[in-house]
Amino acid sequence: MRTYLVLLLFSAGFSYFLTLSLARLAAERGWAGRHGDEPDADGTPRLGGVAVFIAFLLTLGILFLRHNQVTSRVTQESLRGLALLGAATGVFLLGLYDDLRGARPWEKLLVQLLAGGWLYMADFRVEILSNPFTHTPIVLGWLSVPVTLLWLVAISNAFNLIDGLDGLAAGVGLFACLALFLLAALVGNSFTAVSAICLAGALLGFLPHNFHPARIYLGDSGSLTLGLCLAALSVASSQKGPVLITMAVPLLIFGLPLLEVSVTTLRRLLSGHPLFRRDEEHLHHRLLKIGGTQRSAVLVLYGLAALFALSSLLVFNYTGAFSPVIALLCGTLAWLVVSRMQYPEFAELDSHIRQALRNQPQVLRNQISIRKAGALIGATATADELWCSVTDLLEQLDFGGARCEFHGSRSLHFNWGNAAQQEGGNTLSSQWMMEIPLVHRGIGRGTLVLYRSLERSTMLFRLSALMDLLRGSFCNRMTDFADHETLPLDDEAGVVPSVRKAAAG
Repeated sequence: MRTYLVLLLFSAGFSYFLTLSLARLAAERGWAGRHGDEPDADGTPRLGGVAVFIAFLLTLGILFLRHNQVTSRVTQESLRGLALLGAATGVFLLGLYDDLRGARPWEKLLVQLLAGGWLYMADFRVEILSNPFTHTPIVLGWLSVPVTLLWLVAISNAFNLIDGLDGLAAGVGLFACLALFLLAALVGNSFTAVSAICLAGALLGFLPHNFHPARIYLGDSGSLTLGLCLAALSVASSQKGPVLITMAVPLLIFGLPLLEVSVTTLRRLLSGHPLFRRDEEHLHHRLLKIGGTQRSAVLVLYGLAALFALSSLLVFNYTGAFSPVIALLCGTLAWLVVSRMQYPEFAELDSHIRQALRNQPQVLRNQISIRKAGALIGATATADELWCSVTDLLEQLDFGGARCEFHGSRSLHFNWGNAAQQEGGNTLSSQWMMEIPLVHRGIGRGTLVLYRSLERSTMLFRLSALMDLLRGSFCNRMTDFADHETLPLDDEAGVVPSVRKAAAG
């Protein structure tokens, strides 16, 4: 344990002074960095990842200056270590280029996939998952490749997404590093333990310069590299631990970043926005919008990250029936947090689901009535019967009235008002109207105007289905009657519609 403590202190010291020097140098040289396609408006450099990465590498080098038991075990996995450093360096250079020049989303994704493929070939693989309730192993087989790549890329981008407030990504990363270190130490995985504690020290030394108001930002060079390293280390740790650690524990360690990725992806899909477009609707942005300050928002998210990290340790130590309960509590906590953020996308989704569950039986009945009305319209023998069949349907769909003017060889005029709604005192001022042009073979033949009370509930039917009926079957049949006095009823149809007196002009 003394070796780990020394590594932590050396890494923190290196990072602190490197960050201090780099912040001063960047301020003197005007290295403001970029945010997306535009330079940072406040002039704060986005090169903190450089100091963190260099401190991480220097501390790993110090490990081998003195031979001990930890060094010996790490040396046995030197090839995996070099593979991790190679992949991390590639993503680091990508992030640095993005900070200074700006990289396109597909360019970043391509490099991340290449780095993930390199790590997979170096045996950083998610090959087994576990059922959290029965704890039985699930061997992935060929699915190991996409699952591993998805995990590495998702966690890397997750830390990039939460890097939006001073000290947030670095602090959350510190909690994840410490949790990974403890888990790796418990299972005797020295490679993961050393890497995690060196990375934790680098973040610890960087944080004093990154707290609000920040003198330097972590940047993509830091957040993307941090996420990739932590994702790879979680895979390495799970490969030497019990079956349960292969799924539940890493998910909890990265609970906050994964929650951010899930929320961001879902809300962009719901709103139809591109997945890679930047916006200011992340969890930390919403905390600010609902009244939080920079410091309070970061502290709230720190607390959430700490709870997730603690939960991962509890799940690891208390296997059995208790672990699903912990996971369920964490999921409930995540849902409560998101619900408090007042996202319009999720509010609308919740309303839509509730209405669908409550109204779906009536919607189905109304859709069946619309479909049946199509058959009745085709069987009508007179214009009056046609109008009555339509008004019967409109009354069932809770419309307040209708008016139709149709022109052909003769002009037809119809008016209908729902008696029940008229008795309720509805006037034109308390109704909305919809005017539907009736077109037959490209020629305008008339109009159909529908009225509905403003106080009536949501339309419990698909409006497009009603429009297809009125502009299709109804218009075609009305054309026949406008050009002829009457048409005989088809004997084969066997349908006699209920005829109700209608006002016809």
